[in-house]
Amino acid sequence: MLQPYLLQKELGLSTCDQHGQRTMFFCEEDQRALCDSCLSAPEHKDHQVLPLETAADKCKNTLLEMWRILHTKEEKLQISLGTLRRREAQFTESSYTFKESVNTEYGKIHQSWRDEECQHLERLEQRSRDYLVNLEEKEHELSQQIQHLQEMLFQVEENLDKMPLAMIQDMPGTLKNKEELLLNKPELSYISWPVCPVTGMREMLMSFYRDITFDPESAHPHLILSEDLKRVQYGSICQDLPDKKGRFDASLVVLGAQKFTSGKHYWEVEVEDKTEWELGICKDSVRRKGLISSSSSGDISTLMGFICGNGFFLWDSEKTVNAAYLCKNWAFFWIMK
Repeated sequence: MLQPYLLQKELGLSTCDQHGQRTMFFCEEDQRALCDSCLSAPEHKDHQVLPLETAADKCKNTLLEMWRILHTKEEKLQISLGTLRRREAQFTESSYTFKESVNTEYGKIHQSWRDEECQHLERLEQRSRDYLVNLEEKEHELSQQIQHLQEMLFQVEENLDKMPLAMIQDMPGTLKNKEELLLNKPELSYISWPVCPVTGMREMLMSFYRDITFDPESAHPHLILSEDLKRVQYGSICQDLPDKKGRFDASLVVLGAQKFTSGKHYWEVEVEDKTEWELGICKDSVRRKGLISSSSSGDISTLMGFICGNGFFLWDSEKTVNAAYLCKNWAFFWIMK
């Protein structure tokens, strides 16, 4: 602000426009140069007025202090900029290193899974070969037994045509052969597949875990729900419940309270020692009144299982059947596409 007046002074032009006198002072309130006449004017009586060079020195000192502050700030910003650029380069390098590390670790996991998969497939292949060999042996045994029975039948038929005395004399041998043949009962093998647990499968599934509870408004009157709505059992006495629109009145069914329209979801159901059960999912439009059939309704998809002797049979609503030896613990991962 003082620069024009200082420039005028250097050029010999620093004169007051109003009085024509040299400007020797500077008013800080009005920010203008003053001459002697201006200085005695009443409008500048209470103003802070300094000699022009004093005001210029004061302004210069202020500017120098401002320059030092700004210069220090600039140096700090330059240091920060340099640090930021180094961090950017370090981040780029570490990002690449981290990605390589992730790829390496997942490569190890994938290789481990591939090795595990090969081991499971080899075990299944070996079990399949052993089972086929066993079936062939049983088939051969049955063929021999059938052949012996046919020979025995032919021998009995020959004895029937013999004279009475010869028939009676040959009878003990025929009976002995019959007893031996009848004692040979065929043993049919059950398919027993080895357990093939996939490492990390449960941990992976738990990321989709959902806490499922029963919907009491849908439960058939013979089904008794626990207080926490997580257990259900059959009651021989029909409960006196309001016959609401959403309640099943004929089929022994209870729905879950949670609904899903998309995504991946996982939950567990314990059937304990039940010898027969049926689990599934359904659309909201499933028929609630009257008997429903899981195989005839497009609104339902079910998984059914029951125990028969030493065998455990499992099939879905598409009638895909599987059989296996009964084990103490079962885990079925049912994936709906």
